[in-house]
Amino acid sequence: MKNTPIAITAEKAALSLIAIDPEVLPHLAWSEDLFAISQHKLIFTALERVYQRTGSTNALGALSDLETTGKLNACGGKDGVMEILQTIFLSPGAMCVETAADYRAQLIKAKGYRDTIKTWEDNHDDICAMKADLSSLAESFANAIVPESQCKDVKAHLSDFMDDLEDKTPLENFPTGIPKLDKLLGGGARRGEMLVVGAQTSGGKSILLYQAALQALLNGKSVTIFSLEMPAKAILQRIASNLLGKTILPLREMEGVTEWRGVASAKDISSAIVQLMGMNLTIRDDLSEVGEIVAEASRLASLGKADLIIVDYLQIVTMPTADNREQAVSELSRRLKLTALKTKSVVMTASQLNDEGAVRESRAIGHHTDFLVIISHPDEKKKEASSFKRKTETQSTSRVRIDKNRRGQRDVFVPVKMRGDISRFEQIDEH
Repeated sequence: MKNTPIAITAEKAALSLIAIDPEVLPHLAWSEDLFAISQHKLIFTALERVYQRTGSTNALGALSDLETTGKLNACGGKDGVMEILQTIFLSPGAMCVETAADYRAQLIKAKGYRDTIKTWEDNHDDICAMKADLSSLAESFANAIVPESQCKDVKAHLSDFMDDLEDKTPLENFPTGIPKLDKLLGGGARRGEMLVVGAQTSGGKSILLYQAALQALLNGKSVTIFSLEMPAKAILQRIASNLLGKTILPLREMEGVTEWRGVASAKDISSAIVQLMGMNLTIRDDLSEVGEIVAEASRLASLGKADLIIVDYLQIVTMPTADNREQAVSELSRRLKLTALKTKSVVMTASQLNDEGAVRESRAIGHHTDFLVIISHPDEKKKEASSFKRKTETQSTSRVRIDKNRRGQRDVFVPVKMRGDISRFEQIDEH
């Protein structure tokens, strides 16, 4: 035991506080594996059983339970148990719960180190032989350092619900930047939720994702983008173009031209760069495996750098352990949803559509996500843009259709225009 990370004092104090105040156990998320010492595990389990039977916790109840189950001697007898349960003295109440939360945090940290050591030991031979799944190991190590969320009791949830009904707590929404679409989505996605954008090839999936990223950045949120299709500099160009509302061309194409309508000048570009440098944006274009992405997303979220997580896009992510692409995409969408819940971030990603207009390779995508929006472009056309002497793509009214909406209407659409020249979807108001 001496080489195992154990927060001995925190374990004793936590058990003592659980026995003192019956609100400590239901208010915080406790589990037997937070305790490393077998004696402490038994006492915790006894306190849990007492609470389940009586709705209360106390030292005498724990002693009685341990004696009935034949575990009292294994815990050091009556004197040994009472010594542990009298480690700390506080009156029941808010201070008791807050103190317990502090000790619980120490237990989580110690457990994280124990889990890391166990993962290393279990995979030691494969690591030395260079046969280990490093992606899976990275995810395991990242999970060990992300604090567990505290579990609220029903009273706390009901209080939050009433606050929402009475508009006491401002809702924290992550909009897409298309006003009518955001209204139909209840203001946009919220923490713990996932939104999937579906479209055909070159249908605007990335445009909508990066438009949502810019909206979050402008609202002071942190954004992490995992790109498997475009390099970071191409993403920055798209976001900057949307920010300016102007096309960004290479400087060599602008030599000798004093002003082009709709084209960003060097001064415009410099201004956009300054703004972007002041925003909390992280771009990773060097990861492709699901384990690597989930692990890095969790790590960045723990550092406050991932209020919004964008993965562009599902079908390109690899999963070496999957038997087929359908299984891989299904597992990826499941993990991304769990990542949103665990990190209390918003996850936005995209999926290719098949020829029938459904999300490609896995119906599970639609099951796991909270919102599924589909971009379609009827009557798509191409024409020559004489002002720039280059080809640009234009189209008649395109649509963003809501196929799944946990908070409102579905099978409704918003007419939009896809502005590929400035990487933006613009809403078309119907009269």
